[in-house]
Amino acid sequence: MSEQGFYLKGLRLLKRYAEVALAAQVLGLVALVLVFPALLGFLAELPRGPVTALPSLAGSFALLVLAGVLTLVSAVLALVAIYACLIPAGGSLARWRSVLASPAKLMKYGYWAALGLGVLALVVAAASVAPLLGALPSLPQGPAAWRTELRETALLQFVSGLIGALLVFVIAAIAAFVGWVGEVMLLFELSSQTGIEGFKTAAILLILSLVSSFVSVVPYILFVAPLLSAALQIAALVVMRESSLRALTPSPPPPGAVPGGSGSITQ
Repeated sequence: MSEQGFYLKGLRLLKRYAEVALAAQVLGLVALVLVFPALLGFLAELPRGPVTALPSLAGSFALLVLAGVLTLVSAVLALVAIYACLIPAGGSLARWRSVLASPAKLMKYGYWAALGLGVLALVVAAASVAPLLGALPSLPQGPAAWRTELRETALLQFVSGLIGALLVFVIAAIAAFVGWVGEVMLLFELSSQTGIEGFKTAAILLILSLVSSFVSVVPYILFVAPLLSAALQIAALVVMRESSLRALTPSPPPPGAVPGGSGSITQ
């Protein structure tokens, strides 16, 4: 495949990534919005007592279930966007311009490491729960001292496993951040190589989205910050898609150019 072929393939994959990731972000944002009325419903009805409030909480439960389903679909789409579109796009663009190779490698190794470590963390967490569940049927039987020792051993294994899973999750988050840095670098460099400022704008919006996600620890804006972060992420993906589309669209010939020729008409 020629350099132009890798360029076009990479841009098409980048455009597809923006579209799939945009769908994932919108679904995630809708799920986040649905959580708020569900929580308000719980807070309004629980003072009446669990038995009395149970019929009225059916709507809140339904909203939570719907939010959970949308979140799951959003997560699947996000994985497809990154691993089936973004990483291959970086690989193709790196074969078009070698200066894009470093960001592409950061994306590839960072995101794949994050996925592998995330799966490992889930396995460790599940393994830590297994001894505790296995010890439950034996607790009512045997001497009290034996039951106490069994319970303490199971709890120790459970806590140790959770701590191990948490550490692996932290490493996975660091790996994902490395992949994200590669994505931002790719957009900045792609803007320099193509002359399209939209890629740089998308990178800046991604940075602002990350910064705004940390603002959620500030009191009084705890619920606003996630919405702002999601909105900035959506804006970045829209700009990225439009920039990719612009890069894929052939430039119109200059005024006075001869169709099929190499020169221009002299007026």
